[in-house]
Amino acid sequence: MGQPVTAAPSRLAAYRLGRRQRPAALVICCYLLLAVALTWRLWAGPASRVPTDGGGVTDDIFLSAWFMRYAAIAVAHGRLPALASTALNAPQGVNVMWNTSLLLPAVLLAPLTLLAGPDASLTVMLTLGFAGSAATMFLVLRRWGAGLAAAAAGGALFGFSPALRQAAMYHYHLQFALLVPLIIDAVLLLVTGRGRPVRTGAWLGLLTVAQLLTAEELLADVAIALIVILTVLGISRRALIRPAIRPLLTGAATALAVLAVLGGYAIWTQFHGPLAASGIPWNTGLYGNQPADFVTAPNAMVLHGHGFLLFTAATGQRLSEYLGYLGWPLLALVLAATIGCHSPC
Repeated sequence: MGQPVTAAPSRLAAYRLGRRQRPAALVICCYLLLAVALTWRLWAGPASRVPTDGGGVTDDIFLSAWFMRYAAIAVAHGRLPALASTALNAPQGVNVMWNTSLLLPAVLLAPLTLLAGPDASLTVMLTLGFAGSAATMFLVLRRWGAGLAAAAAGGALFGFSPALRQAAMYHYHLQFALLVPLIIDAVLLLVTGRGRPVRTGAWLGLLTVAQLLTAEELLADVAIALIVILTVLGISRRALIRPAIRPLLTGAATALAVLAVLGGYAIWTQFHGPLAASGIPWNTGLYGNQPADFVTAPNAMVLHGHGFLLFTAATGQRLSEYLGYLGWPLLALVLAATIGCHSPC
């Protein structure tokens, strides 16, 4: 007599949980469909097609494909990719950590690379970069109390942002940004006391190592973003500063320990290993953003034409390095939200 009474609520609870998860699953499926729609020309021939900037296939595409194949061959022979190799730029070789080598994605996609080639893996990575970045931002926003519609819009704004769409021309390491929201989320969990310091710190360390082996440049961008976020949070929520110090230090120490164990050798190889680089061989003036960049729509957006090409030619920038566009409406929204949001969402 007792078993049906206790079993029914359990099944009902599971059913209700499933219903609550359906809207989130639908949003993520929409992200995936949109990502496929953006990359459909590549999916028409995933093993033989790559993005271009209108002027043909760039050297960056060839380099990314080479590193995909390099990692796949290493995995096929039962070893991880060497962090310094003479297989490229022979006989001197290269320090892999000083290049956009996509080590972690390349290792994870090694079976597909061996089966269908590096271009197919890059197409998958590009699609997951859009959909995955949007999905992780959506889930993080939902965790912090954003409504379904607001979180869905925020995820789409991040995952299909002008910066990621522009990077998709041939900067796979910058376009694959799905770890960014998770890293920021872990830090905020520590600061607000919502996460267990040691466990959350370990998770933060794992995420940092994963980002280190995917795109160090993006990891540096996340660090800058966190400085801004924590500064704004500290100014607007001064009462949180003192209680946050201990869990943040504990979590940070745990994260650094994980980073040292799992990523320490890679960092040492980059700065002290064979073929470690020094100095800056490029003209850094070609890779920055000027004030006008934030309101001038790049060619990869909905607005097309020669106006953007004339703008980049006049400012001396490179198309693929143009990542600062937000537009006046979004800039105004960011300013209003920063100044006016004084209560928890």
